[in-house]
Amino acid sequence: MRLGRLSPPTVVLALLCAMYFLYFVNRASIATAAPLIRVDLGIDNTQLGLAFSAFSIPYAFFQLVGGWVGDRLGPRATLAICCAVVGISTILTGAATGIASLFLFRLALGFGEGAGFPTATRAMTSWTPQVTGDSPRELYIRSGGSAMH
Repeated sequence: MRLGRLSPPTVVLALLCAMYFLYFVNRASIATAAPLIRVDLGIDNTQLGLAFSAFSIPYAFFQLVGGWVGDRLGPRATLAICCAVVGISTILTGAATGIASLFLFRLALGFGEGAGFPTATRAMTSWTPQVTGDSPRELYIRSGGSAMH
């Protein structure tokens, strides 16, 4: 492989790693902003906890359903939809005006991120060669694969 020209499996691996990283930062960093969100929206800790937990149910559900959707639509289309949902819901989270909108945007984030992980695994198995050693697939598996979520 020449330097400067990346193979398609390497590009797939890089994009999926970037997606995993951004999903993780997106999911984890909101806790840092929680005190400011609570004051800005005029909500109490219970309401904030409810809005933050809105992410969890669709996230868990779409870990299962997302794999099925990824098989039906294909990894490319499903990942594009997931990334669009995550991006839009993240942007809208910053525009939330109250508990209802924050809850709705966190709910949407759970749908997008939940379906992204099983579909990314499907993409790895479909778009990278199965070889032993230090292949992108082996690197993904040894790094814990979807253990980041």
